Amino acid sequence: MPFETELKKLGLKDKEASVYLACLELGSAAVQQISRKAHVVRATTYVVLDSLAKRGLVTQYKEGKKTLFSAEPPRQLMRLLEKQREVIQDKEHDLERLLPALQILMKSAGDRPSVRYFSGKEGLHAMRQEIVMYSEPGDVIYNFTPSDHLDAVFAEQENQYYRQRLAKRIKSKTIFSTRSLSQRNKLFSKEYLKLSERRFVPTDLFPSTSGMTIFKDRIAIGSFTGKLGGVIIESQSMADMMRRLFDLAWDKSESVDNE
Repeated sequence: MPFETELKKLGLKDKEASVYLACLELGSAAVQQISRKAHVVRATTYVVLDSLAKRGLVTQYKEGKKTLFSAEPPRQLMRLLEKQREVIQDKEHDLERLLPALQILMKSAGDRPSVRYFSGKEGLHAMRQEIVMYSEPGDVIYNFTPSDHLDAVFAEQENQYYRQRLAKRIKSKTIFSTRSLSQRNKLFSKEYLKLSERRFVPTDLFPSTSGMTIFKDRIAIGSFTGKLGGVIIESQSMADMMRRLFDLAWDKSESVDNE
């Protein structure tokens, strides 16, 4: 039958798909008729019809001494997807309850640095999304940013990233290089600028085409020229050390007016 493959994609088993389609074609029918039409042995057909009835796809009724079965309208197949959604939601809730315990289990082994690699522009974008996702409202992220090179990669995605940060009220301290920020101020709302502290270092003091963001227990390092990509290092002690180095550089950099 041509529809069996599609029905199986929705969650029906082989014989369930065959029996349901047979019921659709026959209308009201006895088990023996359905069995012949579906090419499923009679004893198995009873079991399959019971399974379909529990899913709300088949109903049975008496006509004299006969027991007849009838398929419910095809729209009832939506129940299969609704059930799958319910199962996924239950699993998500179970995982949410389990995550804190798993995090504690991971931390019990000590501060073990892990390094994850990201390739290409999509990889760099995924890194930025992780910064937003793992940062909490009121958190401060620390950036070393070669702004010209960053803009060349993310020009069309900047607004999305800044809107996400603004929505979570994520603060930032950023040391820029490669361009004066007076032009960049025009890109940002006053509300966003209130969350941002920025300083500038000349390119000859910080001649890098790569950038770094320190957030939570992580360090994200991205390369914005040549072979695009980056890494995220997860280590509380390393992140703390890089924040201290950032503070040293911050004290030696030039303040930028947000107005």
